[in-house]
Amino acid sequence: MSTPAAPPATLEFVSVAHGAVPGVCSGSTYRARGLEPGVHRGLPSTTLTMIFSLDGPVVGAQDVAAGTAPLSLRADLVLAGVHTAPVLIEQPAHQEGLQLQLDPLAARALFGVRAADLVGGFDGTEVLGRAGQDLWEQVGEAAAGPERLTRISRDFRARCAAAPAGAEQIRPELAEAWHLVLASRGRITVEALAHQVLLSPRQLRAEFTHEFGIGPKSAARLARFEAALEKIAGTVHAGRTPDLAGIAATTGYADHAHLTREFGRFAGTAPSEWIREERRNLQAGGHGTAED
Repeated sequence: MSTPAAPPATLEFVSVAHGAVPGVCSGSTYRARGLEPGVHRGLPSTTLTMIFSLDGPVVGAQDVAAGTAPLSLRADLVLAGVHTAPVLIEQPAHQEGLQLQLDPLAARALFGVRAADLVGGFDGTEVLGRAGQDLWEQVGEAAAGPERLTRISRDFRARCAAAPAGAEQIRPELAEAWHLVLASRGRITVEALAHQVLLSPRQLRAEFTHEFGIGPKSAARLARFEAALEKIAGTVHAGRTPDLAGIAATTGYADHAHLTREFGRFAGTAPSEWIREERRNLQAGGHGTAED
């Protein structure tokens, strides 16, 4: 008697629209069944990362430039700040949950801390306490899809409304500087940025780092990397081979080699190797796929 064939592996992503949840820039619900277990490379971004893992904890290791490292971090609810090095995440055969990319400017209103206070974080309950555990349980009990987002949105709106009067707010100059970095896709110098927000370069560097956990130059380089990454991801998602030299030219890199060096800094590997690693996720829409 022949052995029944194993069901085909499935990998599904459904994008979360910008503005669907307060403070959320982007995100997706995800569900995978029957994947070959492995290790996923989580890339740096200019957003905070929040993950509600509903089929076992997220297992990972932070600040890994390349190769492997002990996957010693575990959390059902992940909340992490802006980072400039890849994170290794265990990719099990079965997984389900939501991943949200949050605006660092919303950190104070949503969590009562600066974005900088979340750098190096992983377990969201260390920041949110029992309230975070309760929210994770509510999301897990909700029906898959819009109802889960509704639970999160309701909680986030309540957090914003409950912020105490007179609570410390982010300096307007720093919020404007952050917006300018993103709007330029990293193609702005620290000196020009400081001039536009009426701070000295030295003051901008110090206060920007204190608020966000990275300096304005690193933020600009990261924003430029994100712009290139979106184009690469969008091209692969569309079933085409990325023109890396062309992408480098349109996103502010000197040349293909410059893009490759910066990609290595932020991803710990070359663009071509990353595409090979992530092709299944890219084809399924698991990364930003914006194209001009």
